[in-house]
Amino acid sequence: MDRIAAHIDKTGGPSLDMQLATAVSKVIRDGILGPGDALPDERELCDALSLPRSIVRQALETLRTSGEIYRMSGVGTFVSPQYMRRQLGSVYNFTDAVRAEGMKPRSEVLSFERTYPAGFSSRTLDLPTDHPSIFRIERLRRADGLAVSLEIEHIPCWRFEGLEKADLTGSLYRVLEEGWGVEVGDADEYYQAVLLTKKVAAKLGRQHRSAAFRIVRVVRDTEGEVFDITEAFVPADSTRLGVHLVGKGSPDDYRLPNRP
Repeated sequence: MDRIAAHIDKTGGPSLDMQLATAVSKVIRDGILGPGDALPDERELCDALSLPRSIVRQALETLRTSGEIYRMSGVGTFVSPQYMRRQLGSVYNFTDAVRAEGMKPRSEVLSFERTYPAGFSSRTLDLPTDHPSIFRIERLRRADGLAVSLEIEHIPCWRFEGLEKADLTGSLYRVLEEGWGVEVGDADEYYQAVLLTKKVAAKLGRQHRSAAFRIVRVVRDTEGEVFDITEAFVPADSTRLGVHLVGKGSPDDYRLPNRP
């Protein structure tokens, strides 16, 4: 609390709520408070800093809006986890993206089963009638220990027999390339804002009905054949989506993909 108080000047300068927001932000950036750490509640901040509750509340709202902190109803206010930036202009590779952010990637295989697809997956994978089964692989993806994505992969068995013996704690696409010679050509992704179910929230260590992105990714090889359909649940509190936009007259030819 002393480090926060040291940055509050009641004799002038910016508004007190902005000074408080800046002071708390600096404490977070300096690592004094880390991701998941609890902040003092409004009453504690008011008493310790001799500030009106309206000033403290506005400062915390500024930090919440900027994504530096988040609130859990009835529990408290916490420092947000470091955001994973997900650029939408290229095929996403979790392992490489996490390392690019200076964090350590890790994947936990929660389940691996041979089963049969249904609905969209069945139609899109275009499985041969004599080889209709798929591998369904559920993995929890972590960045510096924090769960940032739950992914369910659907992969045709006939193309990747023996995959159950592979180490899938790293990049799946790298495993498929090195073991079966299949390279990613292109992909389509579909995004939906959702509230997490109890089951998915528990696996991700988030509250039931907290905000998330549901992402369906259809991946093709360099020959244009679909070899992977992924359904991912990505908590909104740890991910920022980014997209490169072009102006009128750009030579880039951008077309929306067909809907699943």
